[in-house]
Amino acid sequence: MPLPQTGFVTLTNKEPFMKYPPAVAQMLKAHGGGYVGVKPGVKDDAVGSEDARDVDLAPVLELPSRAAATKWLNSDEYLAVKPFRTDNSSGPIAIFEANLLPLDADTAKFGAYVSTMKKFTDKDMFQDKYPPLMKANNAKFGATMIARVPFRGDGSEAVLYQEQCDAYDFAVLIGFSTYENAVEYINDPEFGAEQTKVRRATTTGPLAAIKATSETMGIPQHTGVPHVR
Repeated sequence: MPLPQTGFVTLTNKEPFMKYPPAVAQMLKAHGGGYVGVKPGVKDDAVGSEDARDVDLAPVLELPSRAAATKWLNSDEYLAVKPFRTDNSSGPIAIFEANLLPLDADTAKFGAYVSTMKKFTDKDMFQDKYPPLMKANNAKFGATMIARVPFRGDGSEAVLYQEQCDAYDFAVLIGFSTYENAVEYINDPEFGAEQTKVRRATTTGPLAAIKATSETMGIPQHTGVPHVR
């Protein structure tokens, strides 16, 4: 089962931070993983982002297994470059199992993602109103639920690693065929707008529609992933 890493990054020192992504992209190749999605300028996108006024960057990484992710996290090469991120940015990141993804799923088909980390402000209302809207909207846009993981309690064993996630209750990652579909999913008047309204009324925390990386992006972020887009 693959493990995604998602997060919402606020840059404090951009120049030294930018040494981190290419170094990580290169070393992930040896562990069978890589960057599979990235959204720069999250805070400037009012249509494809939510509750992200301080967020500069939203990445999605993919690792092939829990063993590979653990080996990478504890490797000397990663620990040597990790300060480029931790000393020059803030924000939550988490690595977790794709616990809703079918075992035979082809992750190469994803052209975009919706990633979010949320804290409940009205859990009862959320549980009452949100699931049917989400189910209908998922069906309309052919969305694939990749993961929904709580940070505490039952189900949190799917979380391998987390930083600065204490303010959030859960993370969700959803796959889409195109970035346009991911943005429409958030705003579509039939289901998406009401789904977004309920989500914003019952939770807080950042959300972003994120374009999948590809070989045509011109940046070293697709390195090592065992498929080509």
